[in-house]
Amino acid sequence: MSVTLRDAKRSEEDQLWIKNVYPEYLDELAEVSRAGTGVFPVYGEHGARHDELLARWFRDDRSHPLTILEGGRAVGFALVTRTLGGPALAEAADFRMAEFFIRRPCRRRGVGRAAAAIIFSRFAGRWEIVEATANDNAVRFWRRTVMGYTRGRYDERVRDGEVRQRFTSSNSPGLGRA
Repeated sequence: MSVTLRDAKRSEEDQLWIKNVYPEYLDELAEVSRAGTGVFPVYGEHGARHDELLARWFRDDRSHPLTILEGGRAVGFALVTRTLGGPALAEAADFRMAEFFIRRPCRRRGVGRAAAAIIFSRFAGRWEIVEATANDNAVRFWRRTVMGYTRGRYDERVRDGEVRQRFTSSNSPGLGRA
């Protein structure tokens, strides 16, 4: 399995691919909401706002949309965001995993875990990943992935319906390998 990333800001083809797959991503999140959480919007619920949101991904300097490839074929996407810094936010994360999606046919093969490790190493610094507690699959995925990447050196807090993992990544090739 060869997992790689491509900067989606640099490719109109990748931007179109993400735009076309985004409804699939929202449909999966809506499944969590149908369980009674009301946490995630249904695609089309906010009209044209989805197009505006995606357009912002590709023009915001703090936004890093990535296409996840397996064997050169697009299978998912991620959105890494840089947080605003400053002395008041000394403990704030440098990066957040704002969105992360692997299409269903490509799951359970290690693609997501491999992509996450590449992302963490590419964007070395303090990370925060947040999942809704109601999204059991996401919570399990990120716990396993972060545990494996950091070798257990991370902090997790559960509060206000969210699970938050915080850790520091490095671009060192040895980090994240068992």
